[in-house]
Amino acid sequence: MLRDDFLDREVVKNRLEVWNDRLGMERTDQFVLVAEDQKQILGFICVYGNKDLEYGSLIDNLHVAHAHKRQGVGTFLMRQAGSWLKSYYGRLGVYLWVMEANQPARRFYEKLGSTNAGIIDKPNPAGGGSAPNCRYIWSSPKALANAG
Repeated sequence: MLRDDFLDREVVKNRLEVWNDRLGMERTDQFVLVAEDQKQILGFICVYGNKDLEYGSLIDNLHVAHAHKRQGVGTFLMRQAGSWLKSYYGRLGVYLWVMEANQPARRFYEKLGSTNAGIIDKPNPAGGGSAPNCRYIWSSPKALANAG
């Protein structure tokens, strides 16, 4: 889904820059949670409250380590994000972007009660062209907090 040269040479540098920036300063509109077990990272989520006037709060990243997929980690992280959003941004909707080709993720979000609100071409990270992305939405953080 991403350019081979980006994945081969640029992805680590790009992700380090992004996450150093995200974690380098406290933000009241940001929620980051890492799921771990005995100091092993199972997955993480990053959320921004009130990111879009129309769609509300953005789930910007959800990642679960391959070895821990289908074990409830993603659902746990999404519910925790929903609970945080419900506490601080309870009247807003919730949305995220997922590449159209990422069928497993799309099924996961649909299982959690989201709907696909449309597909647009979005730029890939670090000048990596573009790809069709789906905007998945929940009507409220409460719907997400109780999902699954």
